[in-house]
Amino acid sequence: MAITLHDVLVTAAEEYGAQSEPLCAETIACSLGTSASQICPMVDALCEIEFLEATDDGYRLTVTGREFLELDIDIEDIAVVDIVDDQYT
Repeated sequence: MAITLHDVLVTAAEEYGAQSEPLCAETIACSLGTSASQICPMVDALCEIEFLEATDDGYRLTVTGREFLELDIDIEDIAVVDIVDDQYT
């Protein structure tokens, strides 16, 4: 079974919730039974879409990542999102 971005995000959320501290890619990879070299590009992609954030100590789940997971949809699904500029609310 191929590991997906969604698998990495869910695992990062679970591990971050359990540890309450930033995670390294190796921790996520170990939980998924794979190598950090396979996970790193996916972690980078999740950082680009602001679901994870890189810190000096590793990666942490963002509010955006938490909110996305609460929607109970898969990253590979198509979703329409309404972006609201805070200055107008």
